[in-house]
Amino acid sequence: MTDSALQKHVDVALVLLAANFLLLFALALEFVPGAALGVAVLAGLVGYGVLRSD
Repeated sequence: MTDSALQKHVDVALVLLAANFLLLFALALEFVPGAALGVAVLAGLVGYGVLRSD
């Protein structure tokens, strides 16, 4: 498998993973909004820390 084909497969997998996360997050917002917002804030803080650590 060439590098470009492998990159295409990885990109497809990441898109499917992101779609799955958004679907689960939308369901969480409907049924347990407080916990969903808490998880979103925590994920944002961790992401911010990872980006700022470089």
